[in-house]
Amino acid sequence: MRITTIINGKGGVGKTTTAHALGTGLPLVPSPAPLKTLAIDYDPQGNLSYAYGADVTGSPTMYHVINGDISLTDAIQHTPQGDIIVGNASLTKIETLFSGDDIFEGLNQLDDQLSTLQDYTHVIIDNQPLIGGMLTRQALIASTDLIVPMATDMFTIQGLTRLEKAVEAIKKHNNSRLHIAGILLTKHNPRTIIGTDIAKVIGKWAEVHDTKVYGAFIRDSVAVKESQAKKQSLFAYAPASNPAVDYLAFLGEYLQEEA
Repeated sequence: MRITTIINGKGGVGKTTTAHALGTGLPLVPSPAPLKTLAIDYDPQGNLSYAYGADVTGSPTMYHVINGDISLTDAIQHTPQGDIIVGNASLTKIETLFSGDDIFEGLNQLDDQLSTLQDYTHVIIDNQPLIGGMLTRQALIASTDLIVPMATDMFTIQGLTRLEKAVEAIKKHNNSRLHIAGILLTKHNPRTIIGTDIAKVIGKWAEVHDTKVYGAFIRDSVAVKESQAKKQSLFAYAPASNPAVDYLAFLGEYLQEEA
């Protein structure tokens, strides 16, 4: 089972959109064995849960699982778009749930819970735009790999060094298998000078840090916001839109890593 966390310390770069595309798009990809995906909304804002059309206010989140209130499987909602464990403000309680000698146990709680999961080929975790908190560290420890969405603007590359330091610390002490699978350029227009220049800088950073920039990149379109507002997957709402076509190309690269 592949567990991928979508992460970036900066908001507004397409983390939730990418998690949504992976969670709803992977089952659409032709495969010798059916791909079954579980999405986990690990962001207290709960945007992924909203996009899935899931029940956010009256349903348990991973906080309730980690606190022992409910089992992992009982927290899964089966929506028309796919399976999800929702997120809401209750997740902030995880940040203070463990202290002192309990910190180590707390860091491994998400990993321990996901190790019991069966019947899924992929778990996609949508993380909050914060590097270093308990939620983020739990997600890094539980994951096999990371996808880093990055908008090609002048501010987006500032958080890469901090993310790399966090990854290296987790690899050294908690999860040796963790790696950055790749950087996904989002809201990207290769016809602009700034977009091309920043893409080159990101590419050089990736080469130095033993990762890659995906060949596929995601063009911007109002179809993304419209599909989320209507609580539909991008592939159902606007299958011919530029972002839908781009995300399908990205999914092919993502799965090629498993070949």
